[in-house]
Amino acid sequence: MGVARSEIIARVNRTLQDEFEIAVDKIAPDKRLREDLDLDSLDAVDMIAALEQGLHIRIDEERAKKIRTVGDVYDFVEGMLAEADAAPH
Repeated sequence: MGVARSEIIARVNRTLQDEFEIAVDKIAPDKRLREDLDLDSLDAVDMIAALEQGLHIRIDEERAKKIRTVGDVYDFVEGMLAEADAAPH
């Protein structure tokens, strides 16, 4: 049972708004986390922790280092959720 992409987008956007006080009109798939949204590496760690807690998944931090844009976050979370769904329970 997967999570719809629209729900992933909503949760990631809500995390960016709630945790980092980023205005909703600044959040778009092509926005770069560091350059456009001014998130540093500590913010990235906090974002990962918030997403792990909110979505009940374990995020691979090595793979997460490749994330550069908001769209990358959507794709990454979608992939992690798909892997979690595919794993034997």
